[in-house]
Amino acid sequence: MRMKNRDADLILKMAKCVLSAYKRNKSSIDIFDITFKVLSDGLVFTIDKPQYKELLGNCMNDLITMEEYELCAEIKKILDKKKTKEVL
Repeated sequence: MRMKNRDADLILKMAKCVLSAYKRNKSSIDIFDITFKVLSDGLVFTIDKPQYKELLGNCMNDLITMEEYELCAEIKKILDKKKTKEVL
């Protein structure tokens, strides 16, 4: 099982965030914004639209383990669209 070394809550939030961005046809989405107390700088982790499906696909096994079946069904529909387009 992959969940042993991965944070379930973080994966769930990330998958929901990317799924929302996909549905709204956003060109990118900021997943994490980390600011440092000492420095005024921070780090922003951005996921670009071409990466949405890959990231969602990578989360599927973890979401199944967490029994997030409705979310998995939504993601599966998106991933199947990609396969259908490739066949046509």
